[in-house]
Amino acid sequence: MDLKTFFAILSVGFSAAAYVFYTRSVLRSARPTLSAWISWGLMDGAILAAIIAAGEIAWQMVAYVIGVCVVLAASVYKKAALDWKRLDTYCLAIVVIAVTLWAISGDPNIAIILSLVAITVGCIPLIANVWKDPSREPLLPWLLITIGGFFGVLAIREWNIAAALTPVWFLALMGFFVWLLVRKPRSRSET
Repeated sequence: MDLKTFFAILSVGFSAAAYVFYTRSVLRSARPTLSAWISWGLMDGAILAAIIAAGEIAWQMVAYVIGVCVVLAASVYKKAALDWKRLDTYCLAIVVIAVTLWAISGDPNIAIILSLVAITVGCIPLIANVWKDPSREPLLPWLLITIGGFFGVLAIREWNIAAALTPVWFLALMGFFVWLLVRKPRSRSET
């Protein structure tokens, strides 16, 4: 086993563990932003399909797709609020456009790039919720998925759009969420 394979295994392991702990939190007390999770599931699926179509594989994306499905199932079981907003519809529209452009052009990189834009825009409701109340989200799963993302970047074999952009982008995004969760929240008088 080479070092890149070892890093890929660590990436999948940490990412999968994040979803186990997040699901446990949902079943106990976490209040997930369900619309964000639905958007992520659809967009992660589109990204994974595009990566595979480009002849690459990012195993952490497999963990993300499966993990999001498990979190969604736990959220539905706990009757989490959907909290769907116009922004979520826009994000899904971007993914539909991305997949359509991919089908027309035959270039999966278009789907990857536009889906990453959609995922980032789709994070806005969660960012707003966590900014107001960091206790909405459990820190441990976000730390684990960020560590998994770090190992995912170390596992990159070729630095091209299909193989590298998603792991790098997700590491930055997950790191941002960790920062949101560990920062000192403002008191009501400061806002």
